[in-house]
Amino acid sequence: MARVEVTISEDLRILLEELAAENSQTLSSLAADCLRSGAYLEVEHRNKVEVFRKLVKARRSDTP
Repeated sequence: MARVEVTISEDLRILLEELAAENSQTLSSLAADCLRSGAYLEVEHRNKVEVFRKLVKARRSDTP
């Protein structure tokens, strides 16, 4: 697996540690899960924006 180093606020670190403990996960495992789900949500969001823009463009070209 690849390693990634990030800098986060102390508040976020505490929250992630609490969540990890609550879910019986390591901090690293929880952070990887959060990054994975966040990345997929970002791709989905960008895709929705692109689809919206294409629809708007298509409607404009259909209008005389």
